[in-house]
Amino acid sequence: WLKEHADIGLGSMVAIAPRNDLRSVIMICALLWLGASIAVVDPNAPEGRKRSILQALKVNAVEAAVDVPDVEARIFSFPDPSKLPQTRQAPHHADPRQDAFYIGTSGSTSVSKIVAQTHENLIANARAVTQHHGLEPGVRLLGCLPIHHVNGLHLSLMAALYSGCHTLLLPGFDAFRYPQHLTAFAPHIASVVPSILQALMNVGRPAKLPDGFRYFVSAAAPLSRSLATLVWERWGARIHQGYGLTETVNFSTTVPRNLPEAAYHRLMVHAEIPTVGCAVPGNEVVILDASGHTAPVGVVGEICVRGHNVMDRYVNNEAETAHAFRYGWFHTGDLGYFTMDPDCDRPFIVICGREKNVAKIRGESVSLEEMERCLLELPGIQDAACSSVPDPTTGEAILAAICADEKLSSEIVYAHLAKTFQRSALPRDVVRLTSIPRTPTGKLLRPALKALLGNSA
Repeated sequence: WLKEHADIGLGSMVAIAPRNDLRSVIMICALLWLGASIAVVDPNAPEGRKRSILQALKVNAVEAAVDVPDVEARIFSFPDPSKLPQTRQAPHHADPRQDAFYIGTSGSTSVSKIVAQTHENLIANARAVTQHHGLEPGVRLLGCLPIHHVNGLHLSLMAALYSGCHTLLLPGFDAFRYPQHLTAFAPHIASVVPSILQALMNVGRPAKLPDGFRYFVSAAAPLSRSLATLVWERWGARIHQGYGLTETVNFSTTVPRNLPEAAYHRLMVHAEIPTVGCAVPGNEVVILDASGHTAPVGVVGEICVRGHNVMDRYVNNEAETAHAFRYGWFHTGDLGYFTMDPDCDRPFIVICGREKNVAKIRGESVSLEEMERCLLELPGIQDAACSSVPDPTTGEAILAAICADEKLSSEIVYAHLAKTFQRSALPRDVVRLTSIPRTPTGKLLRPALKALLGNSA
């Protein structure tokens, strides 16, 4: 249908706005089958954001659901696949280096960039995830993350199709219905983000997880020790935290599935910062210092990645591409260190922040992520985030935003933070919000938070 009615084929540049439904899944597969390159657009993104992506990529076909008026491209409405006649057509065998997907970074810490993911990238990630989690026919995966995002697209969809496992793809997350899906579908693995787990803890839980349940896979946003502990205490369930970026096609590391229980408790439940695990097959992960040398175990440096899963480039952005690939590695901008466990023969990665997510107060660097983790450890706080603002006396100051119980006073919050931070580093103000601005997968949108707190600066 796409070939005959929308004139789409090898080399076409197509923009779509997929949702978690069968129509979108089949459309993605059909476009890849034809050898088209796909710009994946968030259906809920502002019109200006969508338009900038279409213009940057110069797309020649746009799905109607993208919903951007007056675009200079063919508009098509993909039909209900169940109403199309059954046909047979040989797939286009794509060059491994051909662009498969174009996906915008979240813009959670800076201006969004468009990542070019090749066929080689998506197959490398699918193979790595399949091997790491033991995906195969008969394994059931419960997914609810949006497939317009890199996590949902590559784990719930691409890895499932590659491995032959069985995915139940929910249209979205509903905290009250999700336990019913756990019981009815009896998944072995469930793909989530921390905010989903926190919501499940807030509304209750089923009597027990289904027989054969292995673990939750959590990514996209940092997992707090308190949440990992709560899930273990209530459910006796593991959370296998993973780490990766749009630029690394989702997963660079994940907690191993065969991790001994004692090691899991040391690395996830009792650790100050839960680990994101070890490198998945097909890519290398190192910690580099400022001069590009490998940092020793326990020493903080920048997390850097190379392998077949790493993106080809930022589209139309040679300067950012060159800057990202220094010393032969992709630089994530995330800070972390390696730690060892006595039961394991390989190092585990711990993320402790981002290079730029610090406030400079009287010349001293204060990690916003560390303060956020500290806030989330305080009972009564459901969500928290911090932002830096200019200050004429100290250079910068911190504003803390919290979603918390009404009974939790600011005095209690300050007293809690004072146990970890010097008095000069405490927030200038604690602002109460009904919600913290995050992406659909739970990643903090720092520019939006900064704008939201602007009136408090």
